Amino acid sequence: MKNISCVMMVDYFHKYMKTSLNISSKFNHIYLLATPQFKSYENENITYVDIGDYNDLEFTNSLKSNFINYGAKDKESEIFWLSRIPKLKQFMKDFNLESVFMIDSDNILLFDINNYPYANRNALCISKNWSEYHNSASIHSALLTQDFCEKYEKLYTDIFINKSKFHLVEPKIEFHKKNPGGIADMTIYYHLYSENILQFDNLYDPKTVEGYKSVFINNYSTSEGYSNQDQYQLKNKFLKIYNKNGSNFIYDKINNEYLKILNVHYQGKAKKKLNSLLKYSLGL
Repeated sequence: MKNISCVMMVDYFHKYMKTSLNISSKFNHIYLLATPQFKSYENENITYVDIGDYNDLEFTNSLKSNFINYGAKDKESEIFWLSRIPKLKQFMKDFNLESVFMIDSDNILLFDINNYPYANRNALCISKNWSEYHNSASIHSALLTQDFCEKYEKLYTDIFINKSKFHLVEPKIEFHKKNPGGIADMTIYYHLYSENILQFDNLYDPKTVEGYKSVFINNYSTSEGYSNQDQYQLKNKFLKIYNKNGSNFIYDKINNEYLKILNVHYQGKAKKKLNSLLKYSLGL
């Protein structure tokens, strides 16, 4: 697969967006699906698309009218996250794109995603099921096809609309009535994988990319790796990043080796690190 563009989808202004876009677009073309205030960010590597064009879709309207919030965040946020894939599907159809690489607004890419050795048509960041109710996969970095979007809509419908597969999430819903967390879009991505509805590359697994053993990371503020929850070295509660030969590496404590990182996800408390000085600390 070549000539894959990235897609970043946002619903309101984030102060870190300029830094995030500047770094990721250094290596990739990005479609920015966002509100009109972001149109000024458009340049030769960033194509602005008005997200408002995708706010009135049949599937998303059905999602909203049948929505029950089993998540850990507010209703509006949960609906936006759950609605991203239906919006992505229509966008891909409109722009005649069979595959795109999805990235979150707080996630930066440090390489050209066309250089990754994909084995499948879709790729997710799939965590190990660290506990019985973890059930999480992410699209903060993800190769997605129109077929993925179709399967997502079908599974969402079966779980939450006609309830024929509600059993997939019911134990997790009950668990989170007394424990932190909840059902999110990441739960659906996980079950697309766990139920073998589609075949995926797991981007957390090491691959040789541009001459180095490389990985995608989950979160800059955790030591979670591809085989252990405490796998990567931290410094002051954040990943310790080493600059070598113009690339960035983390240290794998389990296997005693350095791994080139392909992204940095500044989720949650790590967002404060996503600032104008970042490109210098990463040698960019």
